[in-house]
Amino acid sequence: MKTIESTLRLYAERNVTRASAELFISQQGLSRQLRALEEELGVALFERSRTGLAPTAIGERLLPRFKAMYEEYLALKREIEAYGRGRGRPALPVAFAIGLSHCLDTDFIFDYQKSHRDAGIAIEEWSQPACLKKLLSGELELAFLVDPFDRRLVKGIPLAEDYMFAALHRDHPLAASDAPMPFALLDGENVITGAPDNALRGLFDHFCAVTGIKPRIIVSSSYSLNFANAMREDAGIVTVTSRMASMLSNPDLVVRRLLTPKPGLMYLCQAAKAPANKERTALARYVKDYFESTPMARFKED
Repeated sequence: MKTIESTLRLYAERNVTRASAELFISQQGLSRQLRALEEELGVALFERSRTGLAPTAIGERLLPRFKAMYEEYLALKREIEAYGRGRGRPALPVAFAIGLSHCLDTDFIFDYQKSHRDAGIAIEEWSQPACLKKLLSGELELAFLVDPFDRRLVKGIPLAEDYMFAALHRDHPLAASDAPMPFALLDGENVITGAPDNALRGLFDHFCAVTGIKPRIIVSSSYSLNFANAMREDAGIVTVTSRMASMLSNPDLVVRRLLTPKPGLMYLCQAAKAPANKERTALARYVKDYFESTPMARFKED
């Protein structure tokens, strides 16, 4: 079924580079899948050229059959999930984009599970691109994401707004002030920030692109907070979230709020064309009400 999914993506994109990026596999891996399928079927599904791929005549004829096979597979998965609900197994897959679970207290999800025993929830964590892919394929019902994401593919309920902070050793020239710091001042600076698959690193990279700056990323790590707490001399600027800023224990640090192009926004998202689901709707309503009544704690800049 992975090969069928890949083939359908190639039909849609007509380009191996774009299709492989959408599928999160290498171009070589995607090409191998296509060659194996064509060898098994004994026909060429695409014509290759420098400009991309074009379906052959038989490829065009087989496209509706591939679509029907994949749709039947997704229907089969939904039926198995429904069976699982009836047996009390986890039936509502919900994901946090990597990094978000470190920014907030996630007990609200477990509180919902305790009070709704019939609604099993399977909590997962994936990169934001993987979360989007899984929402669209029906492998996830809901996902907690941050900007930016394609509003045409998923719809999101805004939950919380927060700021990005810079932690600097007191010997750093930019530590002379504790006032909010323009994001553009990071241009050319040595920066310690999140790992590439972290959703908040994605937001950081987005702000860099919007402002046209190029920091020197010297460390990309899921443990950037540890680097900040261990810093005993000026080694660079550590970007942290509000919650991470409140967990800093290094007395040699100065924390400045970054004036980003806009605040970071977290959303609860579902696929734009997701079929109706009572359990998903009930959980989404609960999460929305929770964040309206319990604002996310922020770092106190004073």
